Amino acid sequence: MKTKLLLLSIAVFIVNASSAQSCDATVFTGDGTFYVDANDAATTTKIFNCTFPNSTIKPYYGAMNNTQYATADYCGVCVEITGKAGTKGTQIIEIVDKCPECLVGDIDLSNQAFLAIFGDLVIGRAQMDWHEVACPWSTAPLTVTTQGSNQWYAKMIIGHHVNKIKKVEIYDTYSSAWVNMLRSSDNGWVNATNISIIGNTELRITDVFDQIVPVVGVEIASTIAKTFQSTTNFAPCLSTDLAFIEAHRQVGIYPNPVVDNVVFDDIQGIKSIAVYNVMGEVVRTETLGGGATRLQFDFSNLAAGTYIVQLSNGNALVHSAKVIKM
Repeated sequence: MKTKLLLLSIAVFIVNASSAQSCDATVFTGDGTFYVDANDAATTTKIFNCTFPNSTIKPYYGAMNNTQYATADYCGVCVEITGKAGTKGTQIIEIVDKCPECLVGDIDLSNQAFLAIFGDLVIGRAQMDWHEVACPWSTAPLTVTTQGSNQWYAKMIIGHHVNKIKKVEIYDTYSSAWVNMLRSSDNGWVNATNISIIGNTELRITDVFDQIVPVVGVEIASTIAKTFQSTTNFAPCLSTDLAFIEAHRQVGIYPNPVVDNVVFDDIQGIKSIAVYNVMGEVVRTETLGGGATRLQFDFSNLAAGTYIVQLSNGNALVHSAKVIKM
């Protein structure tokens, strides 16, 4: 039976690669530990300090130590971690939280990230080196989520940005002027001076390389949290081999376990999906155009059990994950 496939968002995002600059090359050394209460961000009730919706957090994430977290400076920033001698390997993670008890250089990791870097949770704590990299979703849109905003007060959570953010501005429709926003410890950007906004407005988001991404049509009059998207993202800073970044693409899969429909997020460039049962038999295949950033995949007709889903860009395997069908 043909898979029922719903393309939720199809867009082409243009990134000016020639404008990309080098990432901060500073290498930090510290200890890696792992969460004991938040194995899967999408299903846990834990509230993360960076206030990103849990359903949007990728499987490989971490909590920055209190000193370097500062005023949410590292929220949404990706770092590449390499375990010290005798450990397993290297992994790119996104910072989504703060670790109050961690020392400078330390990062508390998701279970999946700790396993990818050190190989076994039994290790508990191990040394690592890490440095900043561009997040591996450069062709996906940047997001703005409002929080308790109204005509005179704006609070925004900026997500899915490729590079570290330097500045956020909001357009005051009454004074016809751009107003700076200040970052708070929960990663919310709040207007620094008085504003009066009637109707929708625009945000201007600047990264540490002075690249600007606009987000238009942002509604703040409603106190209900709403999410808006840009049509571009920053040109990713350069440091890690692009093939490595592609190999470590952090496809979001939720809900997992799944009853009927599962959503695949960050799938731009994916051209085929194959689903295998535990016997290694192909039970579903689907061909895509490569333009979707997110899709909903129907699992309702599959028997309960464990499946392996493999996503390919047409030339190579990009992502493989286990999905449990209830």
